[in-house]
Amino acid sequence: MKKILLLTIILISFIGFSQNEEIPKIDWQGQTATENSYVELLNLKDRSSLIVKIGYSSYWTKGQNSEFIVYQNDGKVERFVVYQPNSTELKTKIKRKRIKKKDYQYYWNHLNNIIQENNYIIDKSKLNINEKKGEEEGTIVTKIISDGADYSFWICQGRNYIAYGSYSPKSFIEDRWPGWKERQKLVNLMNGFEKLTEKY
Repeated sequence: MKKILLLTIILISFIGFSQNEEIPKIDWQGQTATENSYVELLNLKDRSSLIVKIGYSSYWTKGQNSEFIVYQNDGKVERFVVYQPNSTELKTKIKRKRIKKKDYQYYWNHLNNIIQENNYIIDKSKLNINEKKGEEEGTIVTKIISDGADYSFWICQGRNYIAYGSYSPKSFIEDRWPGWKERQKLVNLMNGFEKLTEKY
């Protein structure tokens, strides 16, 4: 009886754990004509992996610094740090970062929570508003930031993708500029994955 009970608990735990490691269904925003380029860039064997990309670029970096989290269909999770220079004369730098097998669950849990709670759905039309009505009738106020950073976030799988981009969002959030709530959602989304990579 004890053996049957123990076997049942193990089986339930296994089923629950394996369901947690399946790529969840996502409401995609668009499709590319061909497979996303990140599969080739990262030399992925599982071409139908789900790829999350968090990227930053600015005048000072002269390229884009990105973090890639790759969710594979076999339950494994891979992580890469990539620097893609603006100049074609310079080479792209790719570093693979090891994730312990016991920590895969934290990556899967985080992904599933974001999808289930729809935290990945953001109104992209509000991410780069830099004008608003002035106090005087008929006037417009424009906010210009010359030394900010571009924030970039992608989720893609095969030809399907979701992509967000916002220029210096924190400056607009601080000033409660039109669209600041959507900008905050993007910052929170990116920060959530970054905290995950810092911890595990």
